[in-house]
Amino acid sequence: KAVDVCNSVVQSSTDAKNFGAFVSDPSLESDESDTSFAQDVKRAHGQLMESETTTIDDAVGLADIVLMVFVLSAVPPKRVPRFMKQIFDATKCGGKVCFRDYALYDLPMMRFKETHSINSTCSDADGKTPRLYERGDGTLSRFFSLDTIRDIFESSGFIMEELRYATVFNDNRKTGERLKRAFVHAVFRKPQD
Repeated sequence: KAVDVCNSVVQSSTDAKNFGAFVSDPSLESDESDTSFAQDVKRAHGQLMESETTTIDDAVGLADIVLMVFVLSAVPPKRVPRFMKQIFDATKCGGKVCFRDYALYDLPMMRFKETHSINSTCSDADGKTPRLYERGDGTLSRFFSLDTIRDIFESSGFIMEELRYATVFNDNRKTGERLKRAFVHAVFRKPQD
């Protein structure tokens, strides 16, 4: 379970401060909620660290490194600006966001049926509607271009350090099929004040 992994990381670290968060669908979809990501970070950080020196104000700018691995693709496009502001607020000045998510023309995108495509009122960097699909379990899957990721992060205040496509081959041993996967890999930095 994710909680067990977080607890074992926290217990095994001596000098580092670690924090893990699982953001559920209801918190991603609620635009009216008073609870921000930074407030959740504050509350959870205090619980995980159990430190007498941790105060409620420590969490804004808490993270030196934020890992966003296959997260943004599940965020509804209209919710992305608010979500990214929360990520920006939770990142320390000079801190980095390590990002990986689905790229345009990744294998799952090519396999989605047209009936699973979701129309959106916003547009990607290329002026087209987001390549957004709904999986069978109701979760979202969005596929990004490099320009779209650059625009999302830079409009949120981050500075690009690295941005590229990463392609890998997955070999299915059972069928002998070689599957080509495509991801967007990036590193962004929050500027120093």
